[in-house]
Amino acid sequence: MSDRVLAYGGGVSSTAAAVLYENRIREMVFCDHGGDYPETYEYVKYMEKQGFPITVLKPNVQGFDNLPDYYEAKRCMPNRAWRDCTDKFKLRPQTKYYKQSGVTDIFIGFEAGEEKRVKSEFRFRAGIMASYPLIHDGVTREGCVEAIQKAGLKVPRRSCCWLCFNCNAAECRQMAVEHPNLWERRKRMKVESLRNSAERRYNVLPNFI
Repeated sequence: MSDRVLAYGGGVSSTAAAVLYENRIREMVFCDHGGDYPETYEYVKYMEKQGFPITVLKPNVQGFDNLPDYYEAKRCMPNRAWRDCTDKFKLRPQTKYYKQSGVTDIFIGFEAGEEKRVKSEFRFRAGIMASYPLIHDGVTREGCVEAIQKAGLKVPRRSCCWLCFNCNAAECRQMAVEHPNLWERRKRMKVESLRNSAERRYNVLPNFI
């Protein structure tokens, strides 16, 4: 049995990696940061029922085990420049687990065409070698979907955080329709973030709220 693990996100590409390289990994590690869509959490449970070995991690950031509550309490939003959301709620919990488990080799399920996403956070953090087999083998998004369907599995929705700064207008509209509770919470948090920023800058309440 391999000592390699798959950093699992519950989306299309990492699920395809789980299917295509099942014999080359010992487990799949999913970090439950509380910001994924309900469908993603349902799909992770679905994959567990299919027999895939999934280890679920919970972060602990200043006493918070989930990303939305943390940012709501801080009255701010995840920041594109800092990307502290990924660092605090995904990379650090995974790195800690890998160190404790003696993991030195991980698969990350970025698909062909996502070469710009390739980074080396784990390698510099803990002496862990990160590999990107889908990119190496030229597996595109279409190939990922095909692999999942060929394995007889349901195709998951794209995994992403509903608070993500990369959420575009179409995704926001979809969120408002499919998950109005999350959309309303996101809007409230955005308003509080703007209010907090203005208070810190001018020490007064902004007149546009």
